[in-house]
Amino acid sequence: MKIDRDEAKRIAGLAHLEFDDAGLDRMAGEMTKILSYIDQLREVDVAGFDSGSSAEATPLRDDVPRPSVDRAAVASNAPAFSADGHFIVPKVIGE
Repeated sequence: MKIDRDEAKRIAGLAHLEFDDAGLDRMAGEMTKILSYIDQLREVDVAGFDSGSSAEATPLRDDVPRPSVDRAAVASNAPAFSADGHFIVPKVIGE
């Protein structure tokens, strides 16, 4: 599947990304390569391979309670920390 410049611009808009003309062309080319690779993977014959669903579950470590981190130590290393114990970060969504 080939992604053209208009489709790359539409996808960039959905992701709230802005590209110049050269960037749109590069992004269209990269997305085309990704989709071509996915098409290649779909052609691989996987008949006869076990999906692994019958294997045993991954072992997990025991859940052992431990003391929490010292709040004062965390606050001293944070660039900004509120009085009620939260990190203060700059707004990055909706700008």
